[in-house]
Amino acid sequence: MRRGATLSAAMAALALSACVSGREPIEGPAHCAIGEAMVETQLFLGLSKPSGGTVSAAQWESFLKQEIAPRFPEGFSVLDGSGFWRDGQTRRTIAEKSKVVVRLHPPGPAADTAIDEIAQAYKRQFAQESVLRVDRPVCAQF
Repeated sequence: MRRGATLSAAMAALALSACVSGREPIEGPAHCAIGEAMVETQLFLGLSKPSGGTVSAAQWESFLKQEIAPRFPEGFSVLDGSGFWRDGQTRRTIAEKSKVVVRLHPPGPAADTAIDEIAQAYKRQFAQESVLRVDRPVCAQF
């Protein structure tokens, strides 16, 4: 995801929910009527490559199997997304297909490390400027 996408999405996310960075402790809701207090983490992974082209379905599947699944063995969801961001140089709004990885987990350093490792691997492998991460406290019942 490009920097413009991250800034626009981050501003929207902050306006709409109580988001904090992955390194700050997240306090669960004071009381969960059902389930237990957990953290919902969303990673927004842009599929456009800066040099042109996109992350292919085969490349995505390989990344999913090698980087995400081993770090989230208890489970996660992947959603297809369409993001929009303003290019800082051209001032044009750009559309970009993306993947959104959603994980529910207890707060803690092990979860933060796994999530950060995925984001760093994605940026390295696909030459991305950034990966947007959104964390929020939730009540979850399985």
